[in-house]
Amino acid sequence: MKVSIFQPTYLPWLGFFKAIDWADKFVFLDDVQYESHSWQSRNRIKSVNGELILSVPIIRNFPQNINEVKINYAKDWTKSHLKSIEQNYSKTRKLQEFFPRLNRILNSQPEKLLDLNVSIINEICNLLAIECEMYFSSEFGVNKLQKNDKLLAILDKLGADKYLYAEGAAEYMKPAFEDYVKNNISLTPLKFEFPKYKQLYGDFISHLSIIDIIFNCGLDGTKKIINDIKLN
Repeated sequence: MKVSIFQPTYLPWLGFFKAIDWADKFVFLDDVQYESHSWQSRNRIKSVNGELILSVPIIRNFPQNINEVKINYAKDWTKSHLKSIEQNYSKTRKLQEFFPRLNRILNSQPEKLLDLNVSIINEICNLLAIECEMYFSSEFGVNKLQKNDKLLAILDKLGADKYLYAEGAAEYMKPAFEDYVKNNISLTPLKFEFPKYKQLYGDFISHLSIIDIIFNCGLDGTKKIINDIKLN
């Protein structure tokens, strides 16, 4: 049983969807502390002037878990995000393959950041025909556990024997690698050579939001890119 566990992010990058596509079961890690200025509430697109960061304002009430964070609609940031996206990708041939759906999701104004992020992720997965059973870590009664203990508990409950983890998590996972081995779980890092594709506006910029790929390459092209990724 292949399982991936990742924090839900805003307009995630390509690797996030590779992690879902790879897995039999995917878990949104939602009962861990929200980190200010993290990818949980922001991401990057490409503009005529280079990369542009889109940030979702939140109602600050620290400390709080990801599934508790509420979105701040005091300013019309949804209009700003949609305008930035439409203006910078209006010259792509594939804008209409996803933009109307993104418009609908953002204008529905979900109360919580988690709901916004998961709605976008699910919509993209549906369009890319990525099928995977999805869960939330808060479903498993492991909220009092930390880091590797939490992950191992979730993997055990799902009967996992293979676990795909974020490459950046290797540092805090390393001391517990033996625990994964003892539980007969093989580890695969989400590590690959980022593929190049045709972009607008000069030199290629990697690791942008997946919407950059969707608008430049279309849904079929994006699906092929995900399928062609070979994890190291």
